[in-house]
Amino acid sequence: MNSMTKSNSAARAIAIPTWYEVLSAHLLAKFPQTDDVSKQANAQCIRNLGNALEQGDTCLYRAPEMADEAWLSHPLFVSDTFASVTPAPLVVMNDEQGEGGRYVYFYRHWQQEWQLAERLAALLNPATAPKAAHVDLSTETSLKALQIQAIEMAAKSPFSLITGGPGTGKTYTLARIVKALQQSNDHLRVALAAPTGKAAQRMQSVLSAEFQRADIGHVKMQQAQTIHRLLGLGGRSTPRYHRFDPLPFDLIIIDEGSMLDLALASLLFDAIAVGTRVIILGDADQLAAVDAGAVLADLGESDALKPYRVHLLESNRFKADEGIGLLANGVLRQDEESVLEALAGNEQVQYFDLDKARKIAIFSQLWQGFSAYVACLESLKSATHPLSEDSVKALFAAFDQYRVLCAQRYSDFGANAINQILGEHLQKALNDQNVRNGGWYVGRPVMVTRNDYGLRLSNGDIGVCLSDNTGRLWVYFPDRVAPIAATRLPPEQIETAFALTIHKSQGSEFSVVAMVLDASAEEMLTRELVYTAITRAKKCIQVWSDKALLINAIHKKSNRMSGLKSNIAQMLTKDH
Repeated sequence: MNSMTKSNSAARAIAIPTWYEVLSAHLLAKFPQTDDVSKQANAQCIRNLGNALEQGDTCLYRAPEMADEAWLSHPLFVSDTFASVTPAPLVVMNDEQGEGGRYVYFYRHWQQEWQLAERLAALLNPATAPKAAHVDLSTETSLKALQIQAIEMAAKSPFSLITGGPGTGKTYTLARIVKALQQSNDHLRVALAAPTGKAAQRMQSVLSAEFQRADIGHVKMQQAQTIHRLLGLGGRSTPRYHRFDPLPFDLIIIDEGSMLDLALASLLFDAIAVGTRVIILGDADQLAAVDAGAVLADLGESDALKPYRVHLLESNRFKADEGIGLLANGVLRQDEESVLEALAGNEQVQYFDLDKARKIAIFSQLWQGFSAYVACLESLKSATHPLSEDSVKALFAAFDQYRVLCAQRYSDFGANAINQILGEHLQKALNDQNVRNGGWYVGRPVMVTRNDYGLRLSNGDIGVCLSDNTGRLWVYFPDRVAPIAATRLPPEQIETAFALTIHKSQGSEFSVVAMVLDASAEEMLTRELVYTAITRAKKCIQVWSDKALLINAIHKKSNRMSGLKSNIAQMLTKDH
């Protein structure tokens, strides 16, 4: 090894400090008079806080016996009472609801929680809230008691939180709410939004069908879109809509609320005008947002918001004591007996021992799930391009019959490895192994991983690559009239999508899901992760895992630290 190689190896061996370690050093350098004990305590606090943010927490919690530590009085810290007028890098807030401890934040995240709570309190102010709408449910004979409660709540309240698992009737209930509000306001302006493009697409298709069934007449309703697009974030550093130029709607409906992170929720509520009705739908038992915060869970657990919350329980899709319903409920209740009973097998749940099957057999079995998709691709070989709207619908209906979901991207059975092998299977099946620049090939399904406002594509959008009669490759998307040339989609913003991580699958549903959980993902397997994967399936869940690994996962709950509930309690007590 020459001296240059040794030098490069040594450079690579040096650990690069994290952003919060660098921040700690810079902040404490501004206070050279700080004694060593306080300096070490402050530095450790900043490091802990930075690490907590990367785990999804918005703050640290100091228990009552630790809440009066002297180093918390350092100039780097400010009490939340004075933080809005005398900002400091770190904010300390008393826990008004718990046992008397204290929360420690970076200023930015305290400000986001404070702003969200403050805007929520403004919406709930009786003096400015919209008038209660009259509800006539005399013709609705199939509504359950909790659905009636949710409709009446939403008709009289400026804010409503409607939660429940799959098939509990959230969309059905929402359609009746819109119908009741429309009867009270012929010119009702409605906005529909979700955190991701895929969730917004599904929201649009499901609600459109439900509105027709509910016999809802003409409503000034926008096409469902991402929250980013609703706010006009685009390529801008600040949103188009905010409290001084709010969103021009009477009713704002947000679906898949579990995916709302703190930063996005704060911007959303800041842009909602006082006097607007807001309805958030979601399943609080699913995975929380990728970024910091668990907004839906915090809103659902807030004592101050109990009058504005209904949790739907009875599923019309799954029986609670068999199949997918038994498995999902067993996971939530940490009921090992129910989980094992469900895994014993039936039409809805199929179990495969990942450790005992041969690797080639596993991939062959996973590939079988895409047989309807391959048949559809074969039928389109002689089609004229661009495809008709009906052909595009048929293509995505076939593709959405099945999906492989993984806990992670990198491992022998991670999404990347499965996508690579299933891509090769597809090329053999179509007898077309011509892979173009950027990894494109006929039939390749892709997921957009970044918002592209120029092409009007959102993070989470799913497309399929097809070839026209000249051999040029185009990518079709289900909600676009015209396809996009594959060469216009940057490779770094695209992932093959036979297999998705469970996080990326949120907001989607598939007829059949293959959930692949291998031992290398053990540390990241939690109850919420497993439950989210199971509830993406409408008809059948194929579980590829070791039973012991799965049982261990259902006992690991992901608890995100947040002071949002305390902030909400303070704001509502102060204003009301």
